[in-house]
Amino acid sequence: MQSNQNQPFTPFSPLGKNGVRPYYAPGLGAGNYTNIAVDQPGAPYYTVDYPEDLIDSRAAARELINFTVLKFLTTAVNSPFEVSKTLLQVQYMPREDLPVAKKTTAVQEGESDIEDEAGPYSEEDEEEDEEDEEEHSGRRRHPSATDDPLTTGGSLDIDDPIFKKKVPLNADGYIVRTSVYDDSTRPPHQIKPIDGGVWQGIGRLLHHPHEGVRSLFKGQFTNWLYEISHLFLQPTLEGTLNDMFDLYDDTVPLVHLDSVGPNLATLVASNLIVGILLSPLELIKTRMIVQSASPLQRKYKGPFHALATIWKEEGGFKGLYFSHNFLPTVLYHTITPLFQNITPLIIDRVLCISASESPFLYSLAELGLNTLEILITLPLDTIRKRMQCQIRTRTPGNKRFEPVVALRPVPYTGVINAVYCIAKEEGSPRKKSRKENRYTNWNVRSLYRGFTMECTSNIVLFFLHAISGVEDDYEDF
Repeated sequence: MQSNQNQPFTPFSPLGKNGVRPYYAPGLGAGNYTNIAVDQPGAPYYTVDYPEDLIDSRAAARELINFTVLKFLTTAVNSPFEVSKTLLQVQYMPREDLPVAKKTTAVQEGESDIEDEAGPYSEEDEEEDEEDEEEHSGRRRHPSATDDPLTTGGSLDIDDPIFKKKVPLNADGYIVRTSVYDDSTRPPHQIKPIDGGVWQGIGRLLHHPHEGVRSLFKGQFTNWLYEISHLFLQPTLEGTLNDMFDLYDDTVPLVHLDSVGPNLATLVASNLIVGILLSPLELIKTRMIVQSASPLQRKYKGPFHALATIWKEEGGFKGLYFSHNFLPTVLYHTITPLFQNITPLIIDRVLCISASESPFLYSLAELGLNTLEILITLPLDTIRKRMQCQIRTRTPGNKRFEPVVALRPVPYTGVINAVYCIAKEEGSPRKKSRKENRYTNWNVRSLYRGFTMECTSNIVLFFLHAISGVEDDYEDF
């Protein structure tokens, strides 16, 4: 009897069959695997097995990277308009006929109690100056270098109104700026008041020696980080709340639900919680945009340095979340998602307009409701950003926050106070007639700076949706 122990292993049997065939066990390759065949001329046929879960995770990671890069690019494209709009909203442009425009005490980082008095410069002195200006109508209130007798070679007459003019002084005797429109007393790191819209603000930043192109992207990384974090946290929290209260899946549109109240409540609540959680990023973004880019006046070197500085100087956790900006943040992150999500419900159930049957009317109704949303939320956004620029701390020795535009010298005490002060104090820089009652004139235009840009974007989206709806109708035809 022959033994097979000393026979060598050969891959091919004498009969021409594969020698490894007897070792094949059926079913080992049948499972959660994908067989990838590699066929090359002259090479043996073999398979490489990869788990499908590994392939799915790689595809998901690739999609996530592509999404984050695309989001970074979109925020970079939108950054110049966001920067200019923010500067428009926070800048202080008072009417020169009101006494509040003459307040000269600036907000200090080391003080929280602000004086309302203008120092040694009173309203009586202002009236005397106006009378002197009427008597010498050929001279301007703020004479330029051509009016200076030292440069023009004129006589130094002690009776000249230039030498009799009184200027405001602070407690230390230094001359204080009285008007944001005065070019002679404007700090070199500030730009002129922006009164021509978003494009003018972009041009002012580009032509300023301390700003330039890089200033158009201030706060862009912080804004991108906020957008990415919000997109990941809000749906996750909304799904958790729906599972907790045994509601429909958050992927089902509200317009397809019979009872939208519970799902709408969880949607708004998730946006509010995430908005409050990420509010420090919004605070940092606003201050990064508003601060001067000059190396001498710049307070925050970057978003992480800004976070550490605010934590150190403004009371840590309380300064980041529960400061004077807490109530505007709550109102903004409650009203904004509420309006954004009830718009389709109003169009479908109140106006009875179908997106498939009447795409043009649906887009028109959506445009009207979006404009109404801007009218309600834009003042809240303006107040929120203005209060984000207010720094209240008693820690001595901190570097001042120097804005690139003029801010209100006296801080707002709350939302109602901000609405009242903006409507009463700001408006056109031109002076009114003395016959008008200065205390009954209201102007709410300053609450809606950036309104034109928002409406323009909505109108563009309206035409795009209308055109796509018309094309779909032609295809169906």
